[in-house]
Amino acid sequence: MSTDSTTATGDVSAGLPRNGRGDAWALALAAIAGAEFMLQLDGTIVNVALPALQSDLRLSVAGGSWVPNGFLLAFGGLLLFAGRLGDVLGHRRVFLAGVGLVVVASLVAGLAPNPQVLIAGRVLQGAGAAVCGPTGLALLAIVFAGERRQRAFGLYSTVTGLGASAGMVLGGVLTWAGDWRWSLLVNVPIGLVVIALAVRALGVRDEATRRRPLGLPSVLLSAAALTSAVYGLVRAAEKGWGDPWTLTSLGAAVALAAALPAVDGRAAEPLLPLAVVAGRERGGAVAALLLLAAVLTGFLIYLVQYLQGVLGFDALRSGLAILPFGLALLVSTQVLAGRLAGIGLKTRALLGLAVVLAGAAWLTRLDGGSGYAADVLPALVVMGLGVGVAIVPLNMIVITTAPQEYAGVAAGVLQTALTIGGSLGLAAMLIPLGTDGLAEGISSVFAWACGALGFALLVTGVCWWRPRG
Repeated sequence: MSTDSTTATGDVSAGLPRNGRGDAWALALAAIAGAEFMLQLDGTIVNVALPALQSDLRLSVAGGSWVPNGFLLAFGGLLLFAGRLGDVLGHRRVFLAGVGLVVVASLVAGLAPNPQVLIAGRVLQGAGAAVCGPTGLALLAIVFAGERRQRAFGLYSTVTGLGASAGMVLGGVLTWAGDWRWSLLVNVPIGLVVIALAVRALGVRDEATRRRPLGLPSVLLSAAALTSAVYGLVRAAEKGWGDPWTLTSLGAAVALAAALPAVDGRAAEPLLPLAVVAGRERGGAVAALLLLAAVLTGFLIYLVQYLQGVLGFDALRSGLAILPFGLALLVSTQVLAGRLAGIGLKTRALLGLAVVLAGAAWLTRLDGGSGYAADVLPALVVMGLGVGVAIVPLNMIVITTAPQEYAGVAAGVLQTALTIGGSLGLAAMLIPLGTDGLAEGISSVFAWACGALGFALLVTGVCWWRPRG
């Protein structure tokens, strides 16, 4: 499939079991998108519940930070391994196993009698999310074709964008209406429904896979490198870039990542095959996704802090104030995507990034005297529209240009870029925020975001259109 074409030929995939049901593809999409929504919720839903959780379990602020970070470390560290696991064992089986692990881990964390069990449950949640995330994304490329593939990626990308902001809203509602444990236990019914839909629509029999080794040395090295990188970036966001543990973790990540090609190159079946990592089209898309994730994570976190700390919104009201971003993203992926279908994927991606840049530029006007309706809301709508236009073609370029036998690894690379990018954005945007406070520093945060988006446009343009040779 050419990345500058709009759809592949054909409209019905042979990837669904032939059970006679015409709505099997819709049920399959609901299962995959439902799993992704659950994973995105898990990344943010406990953030609003942290004060109540810390009080109930007598956790310090430092100890409480491991509740979100334990999930993030396990998720980021295992993504590449999970993608490879799907390619080796079959994506359907691994997807179902990952969702099942999230359900069990949510029960463990939600019913935890002490902090140790809670954090262990969150780490298991992250591991389950890492297992089912890349395999679900790979299934989109395997199961769907033609116009249905385009629609499937559109819905998947919408869910990805909505999940993080919805997690803050739902976490606030559940904590307010009941107990912090509900924000963890809510995964149980969602996960069980996802499993039922997946078994019904996708079945448990996988596409034919050839026997290949897991490549344990490369798996361990990549997991250690990614975990060190995520921990270092999380630490930088909490303690600053000069913190000794920040520098040690990031240095270890660089050293481990530098050793990976040498170890992987000697493997009979590399964890990152040349067919996946090579290619300017995928390289440009991965770079754009990493920088876009950096901007969006910083945008969501620091804008919510601005709404609460400067404009005086409470947790629930600030979560609801972010919803126009999600609604605009929904419109752009489900309505505008169809009208832009005649435009090539690369052109649409760059157009979307440019619109996101315009929204971030609007937010550079924020200060202590700004208001929500005039100064925040228009930018939320513009950024939501731009993200929706950009993220669908970027996802499709990464996944659909990789060989099908490496779909899981390609999905792991994509989600690793999003995870590392998000952590990087959260830490990097502390620098312009400085010590001046949110009212004075928030405009500088979004000026840096504009710089990152401008760099994304430059990198993708060079990767996709520079003269060959």
